[in-house]
Amino acid sequence: MMAFVAGALLGVVFSVLGAGGGILAVPVLLIAFKTSVAEATGAGLAVVWVAAVAGAISHGRAGRLDVRVGLTFGLPSVVGAVGGAKLHTLVPEQVTLALFALVLLTAVAAMFRKKPETAASPVATWAIVAAGVATGVLTGFLGVGGGFLIVPALTLWAGLPLHRAVGTSMAVIAMSSLSGAVVHLLAGHVPLSLVLPMGAGAVVGAVLGAPLAGRLPERPLKIGFAVLALAVAVSMGAKAFTQAG
Repeated sequence: MMAFVAGALLGVVFSVLGAGGGILAVPVLLIAFKTSVAEATGAGLAVVWVAAVAGAISHGRAGRLDVRVGLTFGLPSVVGAVGGAKLHTLVPEQVTLALFALVLLTAVAAMFRKKPETAASPVATWAIVAAGVATGVLTGFLGVGGGFLIVPALTLWAGLPLHRAVGTSMAVIAMSSLSGAVVHLLAGHVPLSLVLPMGAGAVVGAVLGAPLAGRLPERPLKIGFAVLALAVAVSMGAKAFTQAG
């Protein structure tokens, strides 16, 4: 029940803010459920995949998903996620924790960055492919969806308007998180006893949160997420420092 409730809360955050639910899954698994870093990463990816699939279907039905750009960005991210998941096993836990804390801080900064109202001119396809590989590595290595990086990249580099960038990012996250989760599953890093109820909760939370996306005040929600993310980043950074010592 606790895992279901945690997943539901993460799903609501992901649905309302368009980011943040996935990046909080790993700390929740580490702190609340006392998993190892490897298990938290694998389980986090599985939960992110479930939420991303639900989001991609919803956005696709509303016509906010660009299939061509999604495949151009998403397929390379699948390869990157496999590499990132394999790299995870080669890096000491304290390094992973420190990097995760840094990514949390980056996510907070990205969330408060002003979003462009209009799409920019598209860049070369190879740049989009390279960005897909890079975000895929991040996804597989840390167990995060990377939406806070993918949405700006699709807007600024692929020339998508913001609403289509958000929808397309859901499809990209679904692809990369699935491949990363499979690698972690084969390595025994996905505790299904936690993933199944948490994933179910994430779907329910995403469905319940969708109607609230345009109704709740955005800034207070972002401030609340920022405070929580900063606290988690400090905690994980301190844990990394302690392990290194």
